[in-house]
Amino acid sequence: MQFSPGQRWLSDTESDLGLGTVIDVNHRQVTLLFPASGETRVYAKQTSPLTRLALEPDEMVSSHEGWQMRIDKVTEKQGQLTYHGVREDTLQTVALIETFVDHKMQLNQPHKRLLNGQFDGPQWFDLRYECWQQQYQHHTSPLLGFVGARVDLIPHQLHIARQVGQRYAPRVLLADEVGLGKTIEAALIIHQQILSGRASRVLIVVPSSLVHQWLVEMLRRVNLAFAIFDAERCQSLAEEGGNPFESEQLVICSLDFLTQHSDYLQQAQQCDWDLMVVDEAHHLQWSAEAPSIEYQAVEQLAQKTKGVLLLTATPEQLGHQSHFARLRLLDADRFHDYQQFVEQEQHYAQLAEAISPLLEGQPLNRQQQAAIEPFVQTEPQLLQDLDVGDPAQCHRLISHLLDCHGTGRLLFRNSRSGISGFPRRQLISYALQQPPQYARLSEQQNINLLMSPERHPDLIDSWVQFDPRVEWFIDLLKQHKGKKVLAICTSAGTALALSEAVRVQSGIRASVFHEGMSIVERDKAAAYFAQREDGAQVLICSEIGSEGRNFQFAHHLVLFDLPAVPDLLEQRIGRLDRIGQQADIQIHVPYFNQSAQQVLLDWYHQGLDAFEHTCPTGNAVYQQLKTQLQQAMLSAQDETLCYELINQTASLHRQFKQQLEQGRDKLLEINSSGKGTVDDFIDNIYDSDQSVRLEKFMTYLFDTIGIIQEENDESSYLLKPSEAMHHSLPGLDEEGTMVTYERQAALQFEQLQFLSWDHPMVQHAQDTILADVKGKASVAIYKDPAIPVGFFWLEAIFVLAAKAPKHLQLQRFLPPTPIRICIDPKGNVSEEQFDYLNKVNRKTAQQLISALTDKIETGLTQLELLAQQQGETLRKQSLQRMESLLGEELHRLHTLQKVNPSIRDEEIEHLSHQLAQLGEIIGQAEVQFEALRLVVNTH
Repeated sequence: MQFSPGQRWLSDTESDLGLGTVIDVNHRQVTLLFPASGETRVYAKQTSPLTRLALEPDEMVSSHEGWQMRIDKVTEKQGQLTYHGVREDTLQTVALIETFVDHKMQLNQPHKRLLNGQFDGPQWFDLRYECWQQQYQHHTSPLLGFVGARVDLIPHQLHIARQVGQRYAPRVLLADEVGLGKTIEAALIIHQQILSGRASRVLIVVPSSLVHQWLVEMLRRVNLAFAIFDAERCQSLAEEGGNPFESEQLVICSLDFLTQHSDYLQQAQQCDWDLMVVDEAHHLQWSAEAPSIEYQAVEQLAQKTKGVLLLTATPEQLGHQSHFARLRLLDADRFHDYQQFVEQEQHYAQLAEAISPLLEGQPLNRQQQAAIEPFVQTEPQLLQDLDVGDPAQCHRLISHLLDCHGTGRLLFRNSRSGISGFPRRQLISYALQQPPQYARLSEQQNINLLMSPERHPDLIDSWVQFDPRVEWFIDLLKQHKGKKVLAICTSAGTALALSEAVRVQSGIRASVFHEGMSIVERDKAAAYFAQREDGAQVLICSEIGSEGRNFQFAHHLVLFDLPAVPDLLEQRIGRLDRIGQQADIQIHVPYFNQSAQQVLLDWYHQGLDAFEHTCPTGNAVYQQLKTQLQQAMLSAQDETLCYELINQTASLHRQFKQQLEQGRDKLLEINSSGKGTVDDFIDNIYDSDQSVRLEKFMTYLFDTIGIIQEENDESSYLLKPSEAMHHSLPGLDEEGTMVTYERQAALQFEQLQFLSWDHPMVQHAQDTILADVKGKASVAIYKDPAIPVGFFWLEAIFVLAAKAPKHLQLQRFLPPTPIRICIDPKGNVSEEQFDYLNKVNRKTAQQLISALTDKIETGLTQLELLAQQQGETLRKQSLQRMESLLGEELHRLHTLQKVNPSIRDEEIEHLSHQLAQLGEIIGQAEVQFEALRLVVNTH
């Protein structure tokens, strides 16, 4: 070995030292400094376990300053190498003396590592191959973005998420009724869009009361860490210069924040968002003459954003015009004329009615056929050859009509009537004697004070001392000791006073939640209520608690007063009445005898049946009978007036309910529910959940890299780093991390990380293995008495890969694809299965490598030839699969656009561009040499 100061060498026995620099040489010894680890070593010149870092043209080299270049040529002067090439970042032609090569640089070409003694045990080779295999399967799986979500497998949610998540820049309105899981649907769509490369920058805009809940839900459900943007954060980022919204990829902010700070709204508009989500979209009031500030802010962002998801439980709450306005945010070109929209809706209503016989397997009459014919002009045989007795033919026709449906591509709405799994609701009302302090207020003819008399200015400080509802409330809590109780009242003042009364008079643990609190304070209050042990028994909310928050772990709801609007009543009950609720809901309502409170209670219960069942007609009935209702509340003693009001209400309720049933858009319901189309998909997720493939793989991976996996109980493990851990792992706490591979355990226990193929820890673990050089070269001993001693095999891993912008979704068709080839000494492909390989000590391994060097180099040529042949086959298969899938989808959209204006030109343009670009990129995919293992037989 010839040593000179400044040369770079690697230690064969201590590879973790990094790249060493020769700092002293004499006739017997050489001294090396290893800057990366701060260590110095002195070796005997003739027997030093060192390998010279000597790179060749076409290899990449990193400078100690951080930049990289591809080597064009190598020169040597006075024993030192100089690498010449072009910098990757600046494209400048530079020369890099080896002394200034990055201290962490390692040999990364498999054959060079093997021939220079930089090899590892056989398990590292197997682990590299397993990681490539598992990543390939994950990227090409149709379950991508679904298996890792911490959610129940609820059909309509998964159906909507799959339908919308697979689109380019989806623009849809998610309008499921309260409690059906719109937030989960949005989370699944976002997750799928990000993992598939369709989106990378996402903006979520929500009411201020829901900011932290969305933050927690995104992290808990799909492991996406969003950043909250408010005035304080933006001011801090602005001091650093630039647009603060460019500092994060995933952002949550409140709608109030944007409307109150026009400069930040403008900065948000200047960013390129791939997807925007707007929750509680029914707050976006609109009229052609005077759209609200909130509507205008969202409209400006929607015009600049590729994909938009609007969420609302009540799509027509503010009237049909406002429903049109929200659709207008999704597609302003199509929804530009309200009257035209109304006519189209009537047309599609006729179509929906026409398909009713098909759903029952009954023949169509001539009028129904005529209603369907305009929608099958591109495929007339679907109707001409229809045999209603054949379910498959009916399904094909209905599927085609779903594609053609006017708003069916833009609007998804499921109702509780079509979804099972909800609890029963039971009203328990309590008649109380009205105190004289309140009775005097009836003369003031103020509806608000009649409903919440404690809000009168003269009584605000004293009402808890005489109001019988306070004592009743405390008694109720004592009767249900140990049970969680959610209480909602109209005002923050009432909530605060009631909470204080509970604390002082009973000592019961109570938490309060109102609009005067900061978002963090509200979150703490909700979390205190949610704690199973040592948490609050009761959470007392103002009206702000009736929107967005989910408390289905509680089964008792106290309505301390009643809201004047039916939709608000449904929102209140909807905090508990949700999918996932495990018990019947007890709705407790106190009221004063012969008061406005009793009138409103009877109106809701006897007229609308709104306590024990959802009431989709409530708002329409309220708008028509608002005046009569108020008159009855002001004349609570007039039993005849109240009786007539309830009869009129019940009659209108039945009438509107019948109209709703007749006007149901059955096509829209089928399209939203996924019935008959999502079952196999859910079965596949369930099979993935039941499979032990991930658990076995991660156990092997953890064991190899030195992470201890201790069994905690039958469904969870504790992961802890060991002293011998080879790699740090993002997400692994030094004190240990609790994990589970079981969905039900993850849903039951919040503290458990739900490990899945989608989980960042699983992906990071594989990326860490593949980014390192460990396992690129390996030597192993095999023991087979039937094969001669000294017989050997060369086993290689190649990877077929290409590079493309994420939005093209190359990984859907050609992710890095592993090619594993094994040859014998004659260069023939071997099918030998190495069921168990033994590690070989370094000295023996180096002797084997030295003896077989010529044959190894000859075998490499054969391995590369075989890899290129297999790579060409894989390229052709990937190209055919891509052209078939995208070509079929492009043809479908072209055809549908003729009958469904919801198919946007940009969708077709994107698909055409994707098809052309991927064809070129896949054709240029290259085979890369990834790892090499020498296996020698012995007895």
